[in-house]
Amino acid sequence: MKSRSLIYTQPSGSSILSTPLGWIVMLGILGFSLILIKFLGIVGGALLLGLPIGAVVLSIIWNNPKIGVWGNIVLAFFAAGITRYVPGPWGLTVDILLALSWLSVILNKKIEPKWKHIKNPIAILYTGWMLFLVFEIVNPSGNGLVAWFYAMRGIGFYQALTIPLVFLFFRKEDDLEKFFKMLIYFSLLGTIWGFKQQILGTDAAEDHWLYAEEHHEEHILHGVLRVFSFYSDAGSFGSSQAMMSLMSAIMFMGPYKGWKKFKYLVFAIIFLLGFAISGTRGALAVPLAGGIAYLILIKNFKILVTGFSGMILVFVILKYTFMFQGVEQVRRMRTALDPENKSLSVRLDNQKTFARYLATRPFGGGIGTAGFWGARFNPDSLLANTATDSWFVKIWAETGPVGLTFHLVILGFTLGYGGHKIMRMRDPKNRTQASALYAMFAGAILASYGNQVLIQMPTGIILNFAIPFIFLIAERDQKKWLKSVKKVSELNY
Repeated sequence: MKSRSLIYTQPSGSSILSTPLGWIVMLGILGFSLILIKFLGIVGGALLLGLPIGAVVLSIIWNNPKIGVWGNIVLAFFAAGITRYVPGPWGLTVDILLALSWLSVILNKKIEPKWKHIKNPIAILYTGWMLFLVFEIVNPSGNGLVAWFYAMRGIGFYQALTIPLVFLFFRKEDDLEKFFKMLIYFSLLGTIWGFKQQILGTDAAEDHWLYAEEHHEEHILHGVLRVFSFYSDAGSFGSSQAMMSLMSAIMFMGPYKGWKKFKYLVFAIIFLLGFAISGTRGALAVPLAGGIAYLILIKNFKILVTGFSGMILVFVILKYTFMFQGVEQVRRMRTALDPENKSLSVRLDNQKTFARYLATRPFGGGIGTAGFWGARFNPDSLLANTATDSWFVKIWAETGPVGLTFHLVILGFTLGYGGHKIMRMRDPKNRTQASALYAMFAGAILASYGNQVLIQMPTGIILNFAIPFIFLIAERDQKKWLKSVKKVSELNY
């Protein structure tokens, strides 16, 4: 009876609102809401409406940090497109989801991560790169902490947060299968949207982005649209589509049968067409470098010769003939192989400018001093007014020869160590999946010589998953082989 009386006498639910504390809380919420609306206007109202959604998301991620990490792939594909219709700092949601995921890992006692899984050279190297970027805060040539914060996110922050989380929580084969499905279906939506732009034209929001925000000069050439779909630009769309075409082609050559094998072939062709309508010349490096990397990995001489022959044939057609010259996309790709191309000479001149500037700056000009962020925070500076174009030139300009060397060592080690792991795999399916991810990474690295592919969305986020997945597949393959050996030895015994 005593416990029953306690149930009826304790205030709960809506009755709490009638207490003095309840009135104080309501008045506080009302005052906070009025302040937000007064100073931020419609944005403040949108933030208020988003608070309940944010609370739900926070609750979900608190109990399952994997969902927050998965959310980064969704945002990587769609955030740029959403911004054209609903303006807002959608890019920062990637940071928020990753931060919430890590907070749940660290603070939620119910989540018990096995920290031994991130004690590997890959996680350590990418964390070390982020620490180097933190050191760049004190670079006397930098543009300050705010510029550093915005610029370092794609350069190292996302990698340092995502790669360890994948090693910790994405260890099941189902996680890898889900990853492949998300990449294919989201990319397929991108292709469909791209053909919608190509055939039906752009809509009002896209026209505003093209003309009012002055993106038409690089996206409408000789009256022909360089398709950008719902990606940040045509370059990002083309690179991503080329990467997905390469991945699907390698999966097609794997140990799959029937409908699944045919499906990968269809996807490879569809994504290749998506790459073509983007008019992105630099993305040619993705299938070139990725294809060569794959042929080396499989160590099959006949296929290696056939593959090289095919690549040489395509090169000869583009370089020394006028075949398919009537197709705008082929014409544009052909200009990438022209040594007299004005764009190439301008890039070489810019690199000479950087070389003179960095002669006395071994650690570069500081994170956030070149490219977009340099133009935003210090528009009159030399670095801001000299186009970087290449990813490696950007790293060189902002972190100097020391930073570029460190960065190249990390990329080289990832390629070398990853290739070694793949060549030792015994299961054909595991080897195919890891080779597809490896080829994507290798292709993106070479393509980054001409464009900043490694920082583009969704390519950058995709590779943050692909890199650890290569080594998780290798680990799973090794365990499977040891298990089979143990079983055979027990039978013989």
